[in-house]
Formats: sequence, C-alpha cells, structure tokens
Amino acid sequence: MGQSDELSPHVVLVGGGHAHLFVLEALIEGTLKAPGAVLVSPSERQYYSGMLPGVVAGHYNVDQCCIDLKALANRAGIAFMEQRAIGLNTDERLVELEGGECLPYDFVSLDVGSETDNRAFSDYEGCMFSVKPLDRFHAQWQAFTATAERRGGCHLAVVGAGAAGVELAMATNYALTKMGVSPRVSLIASENGLLSGFSDGVRCRVRAELERQNITLLTGRVSGEGTELSLSGGERLRVDAVILASGAMAPAWLAGSGLELDDSGFVLVDQCHRSRSHPQVFAVGDVAARPDSSLMRSGVHSVRAGPVLARNLASSLAFKSLSPFHPRGVVLYLLACGRKHGVASWGPLAARGDWVWRWKDRIDRRFIKRFDARCHSMNERG
Repeated sequence: MGQSDELSPHVVLVGGGHAHLFVLEALIEGTLKAPGAVLVSPSERQYYSGMLPGVVAGHYNVDQCCIDLKALANRAGIAFMEQRAIGLNTDERLVELEGGECLPYDFVSLDVGSETDNRAFSDYEGCMFSVKPLDRFHAQWQAFTATAERRGGCHLAVVGAGAAGVELAMATNYALTKMGVSPRVSLIASENGLLSGFSDGVRCRVRAELERQNITLLTGRVSGEGTELSLSGGERLRVDAVILASGAMAPAWLAGSGLELDDSGFVLVDQCHRSRSHPQVFAVGDVAARPDSSLMRSGVHSVRAGPVLARNLASSLAFKSLSPFHPRGVVLYLLACGRKHGVASWGPLAARGDWVWRWKDRIDRRFIKRFDARCHSMNERG
C-alpha cells in the first residue's frame, strides 16, 4: 500500500452482493475514488442468483452465471480478500474476519445478503441443503442428482413458496425428468400460501404450471425431526432430500455489532441506506431493513440501489450530502418455470409464455456481460 493509500480514508466493502458490483464499477470509472478500499468476500466469484434456476434446469453452465469479483477489484485498483466477515466492532471501527484479521475502516458497506432460516430443521437427520451460499448449493445439487440418476427416482421437497422456491421446484423437476429420473417434487408453502405478495393473476398462472408438472403444493408450518417432515396440518413426509428456500435470517454476528437492528436482526437504515445508529456504516440488499418501506427481499432492489450506494460513498468521502434511494412501487418479476417458459409479474398484471423466459434470459445475460466487460476492457476512464 502506497503513501497516498495510507492517507486515504479506509473504505471496506463487506460482501460481493449485487449492489457492490456497482460500487466496483464506479471505482473503475473513477466516479468513486477510494484507493485504499478493500473488498472482502468468502468467494472470488459471485454467483448471480437470478440465473440459478437456469443452472439447475441445465440451460446454463455455472461459469455463465458467475462474476469474477477478484478481477473486478483488480480493475478497480483496490485490494481483494477472500475471507468471511464474522464481526463488526463499531466502537473501534473494525471488521473482524474469520482468518483472525481485523480491518480498520472509516466507512464500511455491508452487502452480505441473508441466511436461510433453518431453525425448524435442527433435529432433521435426512439429506438437506440450502440455496445459500449458491456455490455450495450447486455442488450439493450435483451430488444429489448423481444419486437420483442411479436410483431412477426420488422424492424431493422444496421448502418455501416465494419466488426462489417456486422457480427451484420447477427447475429441479425439469432437470430430473430430463435425466430420465422419475421425480416426485413437493413444494411446501408457509401459512401465507403460494407467492405471498404477488397478484392473484401470477399465483393462478404459477399454480397451473405446477399442476402441469405434477408438482404437489402443500401449505402449513413445516419442521423436520428424525427422517420425517411434519406439517402443521398433520401431514408427514419422508423424502430423499429437502431444499430450503424459506425465510431469510440475519447473519448472527450482527447482534454483537452495536448497530441498531430491527426485530429480526437486520440493519436498520435510512433512505440513503446509512445505518440509523452509525453514520459510517452503510447496508444494502437483504441485510438491510428500512422502516419506511416494506420491500420484498429481492435482488431487483439491490441492483437498483447499487448506483445510489456508489454515489453516497463518494459523497461521504467528499463530506457532501447523500442521495436517497427510492424503491419503485411496482417491480417487474420474471419467474422461470423449469422449461424455457416463464411467468411475468408487473403489479396487478400477469402473463405467461416462452417469450417471458427469453426476455428474462436476455436481461440476465446482459447483467453478467456488463460486469464481465468491466473485468477485461482496457479502455476504462480513471
């Protein structure tokens, strides 16, 4: 680290989430100048969650949905540390890492996502894997399909009937069927039902697609004990594997950070996504909670918040006023249905067709291409 870096404010980016990609882009373009910054992430690559159902279904290979965080950091002229954050000491302004190091910060930005709530399955002894982290999920899914292919059949339960669970139920069913396996897929929704927060038109179209694929939809609180799943309605299931795509849980280490948190343990932020208790801390994506907005936890909002976060980090370093992030009231969701077919949601409007999947495919590929080009272009301003 050079002398100029030593004199620069220490900016630590914790996590390689969607919003931090735009911070890295701003560093590459020179609209944000933080030569002493550090990006901390447990993996050199970010797996783009929007394309995970396509990977599971076999429409993409895993390399097509990855973004090279280390290469982006190198292009941005900042350090990259392949480490997991395990604590935040706001009194001493330190980010605590799993490897034992502590990184000092003047400003820190958290984009670490959330964890899958698996507390109801602490006594479950069967095969179970969570969608997070995505790289581990992909490895576990490959191992499971190899076993299912040898057996010729399987019963798979997907817990959680939000957008992620619905897409994974259909993607797994499609992939197993294509392999010649005879799958039985059960999608388990909470008491809130299928796709809570979406319109009746979307739910109707998705329910019809689930029926077409012979995917069983069950509703109720679910828990695991021994080798069985139990639903609050009395149903008991014995399955070959459980995929958890259920509710989000805040990283446990936030509880000792000193940050003001909501009742679920997520970081309370203002309209500028700055901590309400510590102005040197920013949080965005699933890890953040805004009392003024009831947002579904979705990569869509994190992507849109990214450019605002980059501007606010630049403004903080220049002692200028910050800009609020105004989430859109109506957001476009394109849900993949396993095969190259999709359901579109725009507020109360809904549609389905192969064209929806093609639309989603173009958007997702363009997102990956945008940051892949940042890794390799030699014509950046700076």
